[in-house]
This record gives sequence, C-alpha cells and structure tokens, in this order.
Amino acid sequence: MIGSNEIFNATIDEKPYTCISIGPREIDLPSYLMQGEKPCGYIIKNQKLEKWFWKGLSIVHDKRCLYFEPIALYPITDIATNKRSNALGLVRELAQALMLLPSKFLNLTSGILPLWRIWGIEDGGFLILPQSLADLLSSCADEETRFAQSSCYVHHGIHAPFSLCDQLVQLLYLSAVGFPPFADKRTREDSFRALPVSLCDLELPKKTIEFIDDSLKLSLTKQRDGSGNKESQIALSWFLTQTESLQWTLKNKQTSTTHAERKAQQQSASFLANQEKRANRKIFWRNKGWIVISVTALVIALAWFTTSRIKIALTPPYTAGMTHIEVIEEFFAGQNSLDLQKMEASLSKKAKNPASMEVTNLFVTRQTRQAYEGIDTQIDPNEWIAQGKPPILAGTFIYGVTDVKIKQIEENTYEVTSTLYTPYTYFEDEEKPMLEENTAAIYLYEQVQSFSVEMGKRGWLEITSINNLGIKELGHLMVPTYIAVDTKLSGMPQ
Repeated sequence: MIGSNEIFNATIDEKPYTCISIGPREIDLPSYLMQGEKPCGYIIKNQKLEKWFWKGLSIVHDKRCLYFEPIALYPITDIATNKRSNALGLVRELAQALMLLPSKFLNLTSGILPLWRIWGIEDGGFLILPQSLADLLSSCADEETRFAQSSCYVHHGIHAPFSLCDQLVQLLYLSAVGFPPFADKRTREDSFRALPVSLCDLELPKKTIEFIDDSLKLSLTKQRDGSGNKESQIALSWFLTQTESLQWTLKNKQTSTTHAERKAQQQSASFLANQEKRANRKIFWRNKGWIVISVTALVIALAWFTTSRIKIALTPPYTAGMTHIEVIEEFFAGQNSLDLQKMEASLSKKAKNPASMEVTNLFVTRQTRQAYEGIDTQIDPNEWIAQGKPPILAGTFIYGVTDVKIKQIEENTYEVTSTLYTPYTYFEDEEKPMLEENTAAIYLYEQVQSFSVEMGKRGWLEITSINNLGIKELGHLMVPTYIAVDTKLSGMPQ
C-alpha cells in the first residue's frame, strides 16, 4: 500500500543532481503542465522558509525524472519503517513547517495535501513541492499509486479547517499501524470506522493511543471547537497543543505491517471480520437491495437498458465504410475542430489517443470563453492559411494540424507526417520569441506518428494504436492581432 516515487542521485551534464522518478522513459508528459514559469517549492528548516526550484526533466536509468540541486531526501511514508521511532517528532515538525506556508501555495481544494508534495530532509526540515509538480506526478501515476499518495487520506465529513489536523493524525496512525486508517475499501464502506490502534498490540503509551483513536472519530462540534474557522494550516496549532505531552515508544522496522497481517492478529481479527460483514451488507444493499424490494421494476428497467445499450453498441461510427486513409484523416479533422468524440469515433477500446488531454483542455478553454464572452477562441490553421493568413483577434489562438501526409508501411500500418500549429511550446529549453504589441506567437512542429488500422470484429475499420515516433521544431510565427469592437466576436476578421 505504501509507495512513493524513487529518489536517487545522478550526474546530468557532468553535474551532480538529486532525481525523483516520474515514470518510465516512454511515458507521455502532459505538455499543458510544462508551460510557463516554474513555480517555486519551499524548504522549511529551523522555522525558516527558503524558496526552492527544480532544474528540469531528464531520462536517467531508463526512467523519466525530475532533477534539482543535490539534497538528501526521504518520503514522508518512511515514518512507517526506518523513521518510525521518531514519527511523532517528525510529524510535529511537519505541522510547524506547514504553518509557515501561505494557503494559496498549499492549495487544499481537495481537503488534503498529497504525500508526493511532502519530502523530509535527512539533516532536518522538509521540502514541500509546488502544486504543479504534484499535478505532474499525479498525471503520470497509475491509479494504485495515486490512491496511496492522495485519495486514501480523504476523510469524508471533516470540517474543512480541521482537514490538515486530521491528515497529520492519519500519518501518526500510518506510522503506528502500518497503513493509512481509511486505505481499505471495507473501512471506507463502514462509515470510515478505522481499525482502532488500541486493538493492534503496540508498545505505545495509552494516552498516545487514545489521542489517535479519538481524533479520527472526532465529532464535527469538537472539530469546530479545535480549529474554528482558521485557515487549515493555521489550525495545526490544535494538533501541536494536543501532541505536546505525548510520548512515542515504537521502534524502526524494515517493512510496514499490512492490512492482511493485522487481520491475522488475534486482537484485530474480530474487529476486521465484523467490519467486513458490515461493509458487505452495505455494499449489497446499495448495489442490489432495491432488487429485493422491487424486482419487477428492475426487470423492466434492465430489459429497456440492455436493449438500448445493445442498439448503441451495434450502431456503426460515422467512419464505418471509409478506407484506411480516410479513417486516419477523420482523426485529424476531429483534432482540428477540438472534437474529441470525432477523434475517437473509430478508435478501438484498447487504443489511446495521445492528444486527448491537450484537446480536452483547449476545448474547455474555448467553450468557456464562448459561453461567457461570445468568443470562439480557436482557429483551424487550414482555414487561416486558406484565407491568406489574416490577423487574428487578440486572445484567440491557432491550433491544429496541416499538411497531413499518410504513407503505408505495412498492410495495416501507416506513417503519418503532419505540421502541428500550437499556441505554446512543447520543449522546455525551446527559445521563446519576444512578443511585440498586437502580435501572438504560434509554434510549429513536424510530428511523425504511426497508426495501425485494422478491421474490427463488428465489421468496420478501427484505429488499434497510435504511437508518436518523433516531433521536431519548425520555428514560430508572429501573427498580427486586432481588437474587435463588435460584441459578437470570432477568431478572424469577416
């Protein structure tokens, strides 16, 4: 359950750096997260804040990594293993560090601070990563890692200002018991009733055990009494006051205790067995209870639903009957119109759209401004070129592909070369032009992709895979812009 990104030292460009792994080398990084100025993180040591910046991204040991000036770090989850004996002191030190940070930097919109933002420093203090790096780590992680680092610490029904206090109590629970209190699905189904620390046969003082157990089931009234309406990090003063006199007597371990191992222990077994029964009953009644109550209505509804779904499943996409090349061309037509449904109409279930996240974000931007300002902000480069490359409305952007060339490599494999127009750079070290007044920068790239198009089981051609073979900078265009007077605006002059 406990997992974190690997930390190691490496030499990059003949200089020593510390690296945090993001994922395998072939992972696609979301380009929209890599744009603009790098926001700073913070090193907090001896009650002093120091801004911290990462250097860049590189591939080291066949892994894509984030690298920065050397610093000896450890993941906060080490408090369950080789930092376990000092867990209380470290979590209290973390509380003091978080109190120094502004709420805007912490960004507690989800109610918790994801663990991959929190890194301990071996000689004391903490490094807190900016939210943008947390988003990058999250977007590249699998569901299991994302849950272990973030979602499993979300405790429903918590008074918002008390959320960080609750999370730090959960970290003490993690250190003592071996896993987060609400990580197991059955615990979450059982109204977030965690296995009590008192049933885990631990060599901890009774007062410390009672603090953890009582805090995790604290009523909303007591949460409000403890934190009031303070900012969540300021409310950590409650946590520091409550833990000031506690003692911590646990020893370090090589590995943390698992939920299965706790279930095998006599003291914990009875509670966990009863919890599983309660959770299963709740799941049953939530999923199937109304079948027992109203089986006739279910049969009618199920018959209607099944018929509808089968009809939809058997309905061919609009690309049915097209040739291999036409299917590929329609994929790019969808990208040029920011129409994700059109792009993926002929994709097989296993195929992944490499431009999905980018198109989705640009679509949301376009639709939001169109709804609030009446502006269609996206311009298809093919239309722009056909109209003689006129000036564009200030605040709009050119995005899409042109010059699509499709070459058959094998029976069902095609190499596609195209020119991509985008309002932002794709490479971190790419030189950005100096923007003049009433101009917008548009970046051009030559991209080479491999498409596999095969006949599907249902009788029409499907794109079974799309792979990016390479992307090359072609420079940029400085496009003149104008400010429209009319309230109904479009991207180009009529």
